[in-house]
Amino acid sequence: MTVRLQPGTYRCTWHLPHDEEVIDLPGELSLKSNRQPEGAIFADIPGVWTVDGPTRSAGFPQDDVFPALKCSFDNGLQAILLDCSSMIWAPNRAAIYARCALVGNRIDSDSPSIDRLKIQISGIDSLFGKSPIKGHSMPTERGILGVGTWSVEQNPESTQIWEDEDAKLTASFDSSITMADPYYFRMCHSPSILIDTKVPIDFDSAVQQWVEPLTDLAALALGKPQRITYLALGSRNGKGEKPEWDKLQVYGSGIYQEPFNSSLKEIAKNHSVIEWSTDDRSPLEALRCWQTLNSSHHPLVETYGSFLNVRTQHPRARYLLLLQALEGLHGYENKDIEEAEAERHRTKKSEIVEKLKTSFLLSAKERKFLKSNISNRPPKGLDWRLRESFSRISAAVMQDLGKTDLVRSVMADDRKPNDAADALRIIRNDLAHGNKGYPVEDLDAVAKILERVARAHFLRILGYSDAIQKRAVSVGRH
Repeated sequence: MTVRLQPGTYRCTWHLPHDEEVIDLPGELSLKSNRQPEGAIFADIPGVWTVDGPTRSAGFPQDDVFPALKCSFDNGLQAILLDCSSMIWAPNRAAIYARCALVGNRIDSDSPSIDRLKIQISGIDSLFGKSPIKGHSMPTERGILGVGTWSVEQNPESTQIWEDEDAKLTASFDSSITMADPYYFRMCHSPSILIDTKVPIDFDSAVQQWVEPLTDLAALALGKPQRITYLALGSRNGKGEKPEWDKLQVYGSGIYQEPFNSSLKEIAKNHSVIEWSTDDRSPLEALRCWQTLNSSHHPLVETYGSFLNVRTQHPRARYLLLLQALEGLHGYENKDIEEAEAERHRTKKSEIVEKLKTSFLLSAKERKFLKSNISNRPPKGLDWRLRESFSRISAAVMQDLGKTDLVRSVMADDRKPNDAADALRIIRNDLAHGNKGYPVEDLDAVAKILERVARAHFLRILGYSDAIQKRAVSVGRH
C-alpha cells in the first residue's frame, strides 16, 4: 500500500472563487502527518483594495471562509480542501487553513460523492485472525548457489468479506513484491479494510459512520488507542467484480498517511480480544450496532467511547469518567425497572405522609420536615449500580479492587464503607466535591480495573459473546 502523495509541502495553483468567477493564483499547500492542511497564496488577490481614483487603500488582515477550495499541483494531481478559512495579511500574501484535504486525479465536485473507503488502522491485522501466507518452502541445500527453489503459498482465506443490504466490508492484505533486483527478493503484506456502500454518502457521513467507529473498534479490541495510518475515499467507476475507482487520499488531523506492513511479532504483542475469522460477530455487524448506539446517544458510547483513542488522560479524570460511564450505562439499561420502583416508592411515601397528618406525636413543622426530606426515589446510589455492573461481568472485579492500595486505604478510614464499591463512591464524592485528593498512582491502578469493566460492557452492548467479554476483563489481571 502506497500513498498517492507523500506528506510534504508542494507548489500549487489555487482556484479562488471571486465575483462568480474562478481566478488562478500561485501558492503552496502543506500536507503533513496528523495535521490540518495549511496553504499560502503568493499573489495580489482581487478584492483586497478599495480604489478611489488614483488612490487605493486596504486594511489587513482580511478574513474569508470557503466551504470548499480547490488547487492543482504541478504533477497533475488536484486537491479539494473542506471548511477553509483564509487570512490575507499583506498585499500579495494569504494564508489558507482547512479541516482536511482530499487529493486525487479528478475532482469534479465541491462535495465528492463517496461509496468506497479504504482504511488502514494500526493493529487492525491483529483482528483479522488470518495470515496472508499459507506456507513456504526453501532449498534443503542452503548456501549452495543454483540449488533449489524458494516458494511462498498465498492464503486465499486471508481475504474475508461480510455483506448486508447496504454495504460490503472486506478485510484483506495488499501485497508488495521486489522482483527486479537479481540480488535481493522481498515480499510483504499490508492490511487494509475496504468498505463499499450501495448508496453514496458525503465526506462527513463516511467519517462518522465508518472511519471513526472502525478506529474505535480496533482500540476496543486491543485495549489501547489506535491511529489511522491510511485513508482514501472515493467512488467506483465501471462495472464488474473489480471496478476502477477514483481514489481521494485524505489529509487531516488524526490521519497519519503512513501505511505499515504486517509483522507476526507485532500481532502477537497486541493480544486482541476479537478475532474476526472465528468470532460469531462480524465487524460489519459490530459497526452497524455502533452506528445505532451512536445515533441514540448511548451513554457508554458518549462517555467511555469518546475517549477510546485519547492517548493521555490524567488518572483522576479517567477515574471520574469511567464511574460516570458505568453509572450511566446501568441507569440507561434499567430505566424502566428503576422508574417502576420509584413509582412504588412515591406511593408509599404518600401513604406515610397522610398518616403523619393525624399523628399527635409530631408538630406541623416536624411533619413538614419529614415530607420534604424523604426522597421521591429509593435510596440506591452509585455503589449499588457499581455492584450490579461488576457482577454482570465477573465476580473477580470486586476482589481485584479490594486489593488495590486506594480501596484498602479508604476501607480503613472513619467513614467505614461496606465494600469496594462503597469505597469507590466515597472516593468519587471526595474528588468531585474537592473534599480530598488521592495519590495519582493509586487512582491509576483502580482506573485500569474500571476500564477493563467498561471495555467488557462495551463489547457486550455491541453483541459480542460472554467469552470475549471475560477475555477483555481478565486482560492485565496477572
